[in-house]
Amino acid sequence: MKHLKTEALVIRSQNYSEADKLLTLLTLERGKVPAIARGACKTKSKLAASVQLFTRGDFLLYMGKTLATVTQGEIQESFHSLRYDLFKYAYGQYFCELTGRVLEEGEPCPQEYRLLLSSLEAMNNDTAYLEVLARSFELKLLKILGYPPYLECCLACSSQEGPFWLSFREGGIFCSQCSLRDPGAKKILPGTLSLLMKLLSADFKLLRALKMSSHQRGEIQSINKKLLSFNLNLGGSKTLAFLEQLGS
Repeated sequence: MKHLKTEALVIRSQNYSEADKLLTLLTLERGKVPAIARGACKTKSKLAASVQLFTRGDFLLYMGKTLATVTQGEIQESFHSLRYDLFKYAYGQYFCELTGRVLEEGEPCPQEYRLLLSSLEAMNNDTAYLEVLARSFELKLLKILGYPPYLECCLACSSQEGPFWLSFREGGIFCSQCSLRDPGAKKILPGTLSLLMKLLSADFKLLRALKMSSHQRGEIQSINKKLLSFNLNLGGSKTLAFLEQLGS
């Protein structure tokens, strides 16, 4: 099928030449699709608005061997506020970057699409809990991909009595006695464990009232980094590094 009409999110958009833009689209039918929008850099281009980063739209694509060509684009949601707030823009870019890095081209990914869309919608309406949203997004993405940390009880003996140690190698928590199975396991405080469980399971809207101390923020960010690195073999993120600089 040479032509594809699909709903998509623009998760990457950069100038390719004086006239064209190189895109990565997250589509419902085909997952991640690299594409080119010819003439989109021109002021009078009909595609200019629809191929901006974060845009959700209906697109008509001509499917080439290596790149799709955007022939039509109709905006459903532009997420306008994300482009005019430095923190929103950076977090949105991080979510798009992370999603793009973990997905293969051409593989349908409706759950990942809905997760990214819901995160952009949450940011578009609120600026107060961006860091909480980011930690929840990371954990939820791990869950969709099949790597959720098991946090309910000890992986080995099912004990629910703490203290607990988080094993990145085994993907869950051990009680004090069973933690000897993994010398690299990290002791985790009860409050941090409770926050991780909420971030993993609660709807984004319900996280607006979630409170985290500065210590817990740093601890959970460090835990998520290790979970992403261990399970998905991800290196560093320039966008995340930039966010850390902004936060400091």
